[in-house]
Amino acid sequence: MRRTFSTLGAATLAASLVAPATAHAAAEPAASKIVDFKVSTTKDAWLTVSGRLTAVDGSTVSAGKDLIIENAPAIKPNKWYRMPLSKKAKPIKLKTREGGAFSGRYYAGFAHGWYRIRFAGGPVLKPTVSPVVRDTRINALAKKWKVTPRKLRKGGYVTFSGVLTHDPKNKYVPFGGQRVYIVGRIKGQKKWYWYARPKTNSKGSFKARFRVSKDTYFQWWYEGNATHYYDFPLKSTFVDVR
Repeated sequence: MRRTFSTLGAATLAASLVAPATAHAAAEPAASKIVDFKVSTTKDAWLTVSGRLTAVDGSTVSAGKDLIIENAPAIKPNKWYRMPLSKKAKPIKLKTREGGAFSGRYYAGFAHGWYRIRFAGGPVLKPTVSPVVRDTRINALAKKWKVTPRKLRKGGYVTFSGVLTHDPKNKYVPFGGQRVYIVGRIKGQKKWYWYARPKTNSKGSFKARFRVSKDTYFQWWYEGNATHYYDFPLKSTFVDVR
């Protein structure tokens, strides 16, 4: 004989059944924010970032949460790029420590640019973006580099000149009162030496003249200071001594 629920039994059973979603509702991710976010740079273009990812409700943030560093150029503060800017560079692995603190040291992006930290969120914490912080160090750039002559007899004089500029307001202007080193590497050797260190005038111009006795590769070198990045050319200028 087939058994059936009685009216009373069916009602009692129905009352005791609860939908799984109601009985075990997933916890809503907590709101999060990034606090104490700071950046600093060195004149040789190393960037240090630090801060802390927190849960707004006060709960503890665990270690290992992935964070993304984003950088915007000074001239386009609304155009954000994920660091590292070069795809050939080693991927950045910025993660929280136990309690949510984070810090790291990387090669800087845009000079005098803007930085922020992005957290993509997860099952425990909602996504968030840090306040925007600007890099206070600005770029220096030498222009109009000239070496004459580039072919000469042994012991002849060579003149080196150029103009040093910087961009305190997103526009390059003359950078006076700065030492610019003229450095050289004799052909066949690896070590660089400085030969002169002229000072820029009010128009940013620098100039040096000295004798050259061997085939030598020359560059300028601006070593930077507390507020400026260093600068040197990507390619040397060869002086051929006959």
